[in-house]
Amino acid sequence: MLLYPRTEYPAGVTVSQKSHTRLLALVGALTGERRAIHTGNYPLIPEKMLPLADVVILVADDDPGAMLFRYTAHGEFGGDTWHLTVEEAQESAIYEYGEALQPWEEVPSAVVDVHDFAVKYAADRLKDRGSW
Repeated sequence: MLLYPRTEYPAGVTVSQKSHTRLLALVGALTGERRAIHTGNYPLIPEKMLPLADVVILVADDDPGAMLFRYTAHGEFGGDTWHLTVEEAQESAIYEYGEALQPWEEVPSAVVDVHDFAVKYAADRLKDRGSW
């Protein structure tokens, strides 16, 4: 998995998005060891790590690449990562969450705030955890 800052790309790489993408996926109970992607200034000390996500948001728009955002059902921020493509972002989420990652769902086009929608969506669905 390759992660690059938004303003730097490997030599010869061009990035383009043909359409806007707004997806979310719920995260079920993790089995096995937590896979964390370390980012600057966030230690890998378990007590100080960002919280485990209940929902993952994938957004790609006119900017190059795609972003993954992670939140708990209580709205706590669980981190974000930038990826060259939507497909790479999805592969990263699969690597990070394995079988706990539920199927991707499109965010309705009428939704203005994808982040708020995803947190409320997760909170509503997780009250019935296990039935999905």
